[in-house]
Amino acid sequence: MAATMNVVKRTLSVSIARGTDADGNLVTKSYSYSNVKPDAEPAKILAVGKALGGLFDNDITGLVVVERATLSEE
Repeated sequence: MAATMNVVKRTLSVSIARGTDADGNLVTKSYSYSNVKPDAEPAKILAVGKALGGLFDNDITGLVVVERATLSEE
């Protein structure tokens, strides 16, 4: 039995450094952008994430893509 996964939704999360807390740990803030095309190329998503992160005064600490997909049998 073979299975097929079909991505139906993607969300891009951009994490930005906001400073440090009293203990010296890095504090970040994440911004989520939904409606990323399910068939978008990873290189293009990365470029957009970097461009969006560049709009902030602080450094990007992470870029994450969350996918929602359906599974079916072939």
